[in-house]
Amino acid sequence: MKHEETQMPTPALLLLIATLVPLASFTLLVFVGKRMGYPLAGILGTLAIFVGFLCSTGATFSWLNGGTYEGKPWGFGVAPINITYPWLPIGHAGAPNGLNQDHPGYLDLGIYVDSLTMVMFAMVTGVATLIHVFSIGYMRGDPRFARFFTYLGLFCFSMLGLVLGGTLIQLFVFWELVGLCSYLLIGFWYEKKSASNAAIKAFVTNRVGDFGFLIGLGILVYHVGNASLPNLWIMLSSAQQGGDVMYQGTVLITASMMTIIGIGLFCGAVGKSAQFPLHVWLPDAMEGPTPVSALIHAATMVAAGVYLVGRIFPILTPDAKLVIATIGCITLTMAALIAVAQSDIKKVLAYSTLSQLGYMMLALGIGSWVGGLFHLITHAFFKALLFLGSGSVIHAMHHHQELSDYGGLWRKIPATAITFGVGVLAIAGTPFLSAYYSKDLILAHAAAFGHLGEHTSALYWLFFIPPAIIAYVTAFYMTRCWMLTFWGKPRNQHLYDHAYESPILWLPLVALAIASIFGGNLFKVRETIEAAQKEQQTAYTVSAYQTAWPTPAQLEAITGDREEGIALHSEIAEQVEAGEHTMHKTIGFAWLIGIGAGVLLYLRAYAVVNVFMRFAPLRWIHHWLVRRMYIDDLYDWVFVMGTRGVAVLCGLFDQYVIDGIVNGVAKAVRTLSSGIGWYDQHVIDSAVNGAADFAHGLGEVVRTPQTGRVRVYVMVLMTAVTIGVAGAVFVVLM
Repeated sequence: MKHEETQMPTPALLLLIATLVPLASFTLLVFVGKRMGYPLAGILGTLAIFVGFLCSTGATFSWLNGGTYEGKPWGFGVAPINITYPWLPIGHAGAPNGLNQDHPGYLDLGIYVDSLTMVMFAMVTGVATLIHVFSIGYMRGDPRFARFFTYLGLFCFSMLGLVLGGTLIQLFVFWELVGLCSYLLIGFWYEKKSASNAAIKAFVTNRVGDFGFLIGLGILVYHVGNASLPNLWIMLSSAQQGGDVMYQGTVLITASMMTIIGIGLFCGAVGKSAQFPLHVWLPDAMEGPTPVSALIHAATMVAAGVYLVGRIFPILTPDAKLVIATIGCITLTMAALIAVAQSDIKKVLAYSTLSQLGYMMLALGIGSWVGGLFHLITHAFFKALLFLGSGSVIHAMHHHQELSDYGGLWRKIPATAITFGVGVLAIAGTPFLSAYYSKDLILAHAAAFGHLGEHTSALYWLFFIPPAIIAYVTAFYMTRCWMLTFWGKPRNQHLYDHAYESPILWLPLVALAIASIFGGNLFKVRETIEAAQKEQQTAYTVSAYQTAWPTPAQLEAITGDREEGIALHSEIAEQVEAGEHTMHKTIGFAWLIGIGAGVLLYLRAYAVVNVFMRFAPLRWIHHWLVRRMYIDDLYDWVFVMGTRGVAVLCGLFDQYVIDGIVNGVAKAVRTLSSGIGWYDQHVIDSAVNGAADFAHGLGEVVRTPQTGRVRVYVMVLMTAVTIGVAGAVFVVLM
């Protein structure tokens, strides 16, 4: 039953509390965390994020019931909640002078709540709670146990603030906080040089992407004077069809400038979500504690980039979307191939994350808004499961991470083996598990995109064929990871004999395994995201539509004829149906074939693979993939070594040019001062002493009347000569 609210609506209030509770735990642990120690500091941090999960759950039930705020309805499938507050006065900058702005002349802060916000909050708080529980056991004995949970609290607050923010300005502020927290947690074990370097690499790489984000954001604020998300959607929605943004009959922002803005904002997502070519930081981020890896890869940092693209989707031009789809396709293909050859269990999962993020970006680029965000949620479940599962393995094997040290562990840590296997089945796209629904939706829309674009260019099929092939590869390399870890005989008997698992480690795995099984269908994630679509369409007459092509109403506006718009939409619907048929026919058994190939090749560990490695071309390809396609080496040579080379040149310039000039000036000053000293000693002092002698002699003459007049004349003449010589020397020197 709907009810009128004059204060902040219940869902918004509960989500605000859910955001602030981790901040409160962070603040408390900063001051007393070290005294609390193990396990109290961990329990406090876990309770804080669990309270956030309870608030998110309560907000969801309230959202389903609906209500009204300031005379406007809100609720599931009805309309969003948008509350804004004036913040910084910026004058009436920009041509619109406040058009479609809640507070003209101000940058706003706001809270934006829709069904997507709800599902993101539930995912972030739920997954983070399980990661916190796991961390209590995993980080036991660490001397900085309390500090770890302090950072986790700030990390969760930053991500939740980003999701709740209603303006791009807020998104950027929390965006940077998320980056700071990732730096602190990746380099948590800073005494390790590799961890310190990885943290710096992540921070610097993300700053490169954020430079583009700032450019896009700056252009937007300059032109429209504000950055509230709903207002941007309304003002700039014409960009969806590639047209100029008009204001009072004149062009406000050209289509090409809108493309630049979209690509600039996407650059931020390229950094945060580790897309090519800024993907290099994410595999190295595995140097941090494994719970951090799970949080970064599942619920927080990399999810932020996909979420940003989802929020700016209604203002992206077709050209900007094409760039996004291309980057996503390159990333998913490259990362999956590299994962095949990795020997570190966390590196395998890291490149798996890169590949899945590529699927999400591909989906958003081809217009599958629901598909991309749907996969973001399902991926969080099974990727958190896989990373925490790897953490359980690493903990059992005394922090050895190489697959070559494992083998046969299903006998020692069976709960981890079973739940990790569920994660493998889920990411492989096994029917009725979570990724089966989300990844198939993406690939169906990619095939439809190929069908629609084939009349223009066959190249549009490149957005379907590589992702379809990688669906097989994904199932293969994840099966390889499971087989080398849990199957066969132990390859390091000493580590195997001392392996064990703890309930506090595997209980979160069970919960995540359940979510990985039912998260794609039972949790109604797709329906919730589609409801967010409907809410935007109802409230702001914009549509982050399910596929890359307009709705009948938009086609009517484009064609100017309702019947023609409906007919065109019917044709598009047929192509979407053809895409689904193509997808099922192409990858219907990709999961089974990939898993089967992984089992056959690694049933006897490395025995079969070593036979293949005798062939030189396969050995070369394997080495190429082990070295990450030499992309990291290329960056080291071009950027790291280049920077060092420039530093050496600057040092030489400073030493021989700057220092040379300074030292030369100093030497000249010393020489000049020496000359002045000599002149003072030999000329000035001589003249003074001569004058004194003359005065003394003259006095003697005056006092001695016996001296003759001739002596007086001689003294006067000598005085005149002395004064003349001294004057001449002075004139010459001056």
